[in-house]
Amino acid sequence: MQSLESNPFLEPDYLRLGNPKQQELWEDLEKWKILKNLIGFKPTLAGTIPIDIDTETSDVDILVKYNVPSHLQKICYAKFRNFANYSFSEKTISLRVTLICRFSTPKFKYEIFGQSLEPTEQYAWIHMMVENRFLTLANNHFRETIRELKRSGLKTEHAFCQTLALKGDPFKTLLLWNQKSEDEYKDLLLKQGFRS
Repeated sequence: MQSLESNPFLEPDYLRLGNPKQQELWEDLEKWKILKNLIGFKPTLAGTIPIDIDTETSDVDILVKYNVPSHLQKICYAKFRNFANYSFSEKTISLRVTLICRFSTPKFKYEIFGQSLEPTEQYAWIHMMVENRFLTLANNHFRETIRELKRSGLKTEHAFCQTLALKGDPFKTLLLWNQKSEDEYKDLLLKQGFRS
């Protein structure tokens, strides 16, 4: 597992030097001060755009940690309510109270995902780290296969598990891969024809 100190995904600056979509996202985040407005909640990007498997309809996921749920709700309302498609809801996911704020800028759809956990302990982050390890070790055909399955309507976790022939609940299965070694990743990719 990669140490958090050296993890490039923790600082959004990597977007500035990324692909055209990532650079566009960086400009959007800066223009509308989206991360700056969430600074007290440790905003951390997750999802498909950071790891370059997004499709035309992908939204931007921002993981945050709250201490007091109503505090996050007030900040979201104060800062984002005037954006298009604003909504704020509460769900219980894996027994945790999860606050979800959605809104759109002219260029991107955003989803802020708040839990009482550090962003780097939330499932969406762990899934992204596992997915990125597979992408880093696989050939280019793997990334395109994932994209095509996502375009056909599959969720990201399902697309990975289908491509890698992994059984069981995709969300739980990817969590388990967070504990596996690089050799196990390479062996599975080789077995499925995604390593040359």
